[in-house]
Amino acid sequence: YKRGSNKGMLVMAAIIVLLLAAIIVLLIVGSPLQNGEADLPSSSAPPVTSQGPTEEEQALMAEADQWYLKLVNKDNVLTGDYNPELTGINERYNPSGLKFDSRAVDALNQMCADAEADGVSLVVISAYRSISKQESLYNNKVDRLMTQGQSREDALVNAAAEVAYPGTSEHNTGLAVDFNAAEQYFEDPEACKWLQENAEKYGFVNRFPEDKSDLTGIIYEPWHYRYVTPEHAAKMNELGMCLEEYVVYLQNGGHVPETTTSAAAD
Repeated sequence: YKRGSNKGMLVMAAIIVLLLAAIIVLLIVGSPLQNGEADLPSSSAPPVTSQGPTEEEQALMAEADQWYLKLVNKDNVLTGDYNPELTGINERYNPSGLKFDSRAVDALNQMCADAEADGVSLVVISAYRSISKQESLYNNKVDRLMTQGQSREDALVNAAAEVAYPGTSEHNTGLAVDFNAAEQYFEDPEACKWLQENAEKYGFVNRFPEDKSDLTGIIYEPWHYRYVTPEHAAKMNELGMCLEEYVVYLQNGGHVPETTTSAAAD
């Protein structure tokens, strides 16, 4: 009996030693449950991937490619085969027989008619220009500068500051118009004010605002308006964006990187 009792005590002692060792290990290392680590994913778990664009974001992205938001500038050049269907602008506001994109000409005519009803005269002095016409205007400007003593190289550069290089003018789209006097001070302040307050209702925006020349690459042109649809015109004005910014906004769900370009004339 004494021998068995000693053996049992040894077993008990061994168990106690093992328990004490386990307790010490837990105290040193820490319990996973106590530290909250048991609920965390392991480092080898696959990363959580972001979801794709929402339906609303996809709709915005699709809008960026529509004809009425066609972006034309020195970085987005129209090719010679771009030929929109054209319709003559109402001759009441169009003494020169100019044409506009057929899909938007009714909006332009209505805007001019409503302005007239408010006692404001809007006369279209420039609208659609073919790329070949733009090329002729540009080359003529180059020739005039050369006759003034400039080298051909200088004339090519300086001409582009006043006449947009072929394929880079808004007028080549058939969606842009110049009203009344194409001068930087816009000779008719009533027309200028009326357009600022009402143009968006007809789908038009001032394409080259005074504070956006570094983005558009074009000097301030208060007479130059561009059709983008009423919905987009209102949104652009609400956000304070020019077309360069707005197209990127649509493409990227509202995130627009800052860009800068030098200002010329359209």
